Amino acid sequence: LWEEDIELMNNLGLKAYRFSVSWSRILPNGTGDINEAGISFYNDIIDALLEHNIEPFITLYHWDLPQALEDRYGGWANRDIVEDFGDYARICFKAFGDRVKYWITINEGWTTAIHGYEEGSNAPGFMGRDVGGTGKPYEVGHHLLLAHARAVEVFRTEGYNGLIGISNSGDYRYPLDPTSDDDMEAATRSMEFQLGWMTDPLWLGDYPPSMRQILGERLPHFTEEERQKLIGSADFLGLNHYSTAMASKPSEPPNYGGYWADQMVTLGDDPLWKKTDMGWNVAPDGAREILSWIDHRYNHPLIYITENGMAAYEPDKGHSIHDKARVEYLEGYIRAFGQALDRGVNLRGYFAWSLLDNFEWQYGFSKRFGIVHVNYTTLVRTPKSSALFYKKVIKTNGDILPK
Repeated sequence: LWEEDIELMNNLGLKAYRFSVSWSRILPNGTGDINEAGISFYNDIIDALLEHNIEPFITLYHWDLPQALEDRYGGWANRDIVEDFGDYARICFKAFGDRVKYWITINEGWTTAIHGYEEGSNAPGFMGRDVGGTGKPYEVGHHLLLAHARAVEVFRTEGYNGLIGISNSGDYRYPLDPTSDDDMEAATRSMEFQLGWMTDPLWLGDYPPSMRQILGERLPHFTEEERQKLIGSADFLGLNHYSTAMASKPSEPPNYGGYWADQMVTLGDDPLWKKTDMGWNVAPDGAREILSWIDHRYNHPLIYITENGMAAYEPDKGHSIHDKARVEYLEGYIRAFGQALDRGVNLRGYFAWSLLDNFEWQYGFSKRFGIVHVNYTTLVRTPKSSALFYKKVIKTNGDILPK
């Protein structure tokens, strides 16, 4: 079906397509023997995309860690994974680098660390040490960043051409009371504990000061050599942005532990905001503001929106095809990203999440993010209203959007 999907992309006018390579498909044991059939599969996809003038953006890691590495040494909780990830990246660069010029090392390291090693909702399903489990989210985050730096080192020192970056989660936080210094600090601290955690080391050389102050020795340290490899290791920042919240200083200390207590932030909603089927707030203005925050904090970096979209309640195909809520969401957010461009933000491109309805991790097939409906029994694809809207946006380069 992938050939049909690329024809569908072409019909929609896509100029680029972001997809992930599965580590296990290339190296079934995580290391060692290469699965040549996996290499051939991705070669076919890359060639077909280029034949349709669609630029491939490859993500090396989107949460599908080879089970063999989890069994062998604990996966991302073990520092040994840094070199293994570099070796895997080298194989991909060598196999695909003659045609692929845009690379993303890690997708949402924050999600891997927090959902996989703190909340237990994503694989490998560990609860954090500070909430009664054995997970080590801050160590995992550290190893993810070092693995990113190792992959970039391989890319640059071994002569591959193109741009290489990282995709990080970034929600915006408004202060609940904009006249309150405490709430202003809480909003910044919340963004530092999410986006800043995985981004500051690459542009500023260390974790956010708020994390250092609160976490102390629970937060790992970089050696000077590691710090030098991290700084400037991303040619661009990929931003995965979905939502916004209100942030305030808690009225009293939390009576629980873990990452969410560490931030010392209470999150809430504006009652006027709508919500997606994931329960996430729809607040397009926050998209503009998070880009401005990034632009100021990291000195005008090159940015791609690598994910933005919504899950809508679609109980049947009729509701799914006529997805008015998603059209409104995309219109609002793409317009807000355009407003950030008008402010001078160095935003280079945008990827909607997602092209197809897909298997949404722990939610299975219950949440539909796609602009194309998929019948999960027959696998027939049907463009939704949002796909037709998105096609017009691409064709006019956004000129059809109201200002």
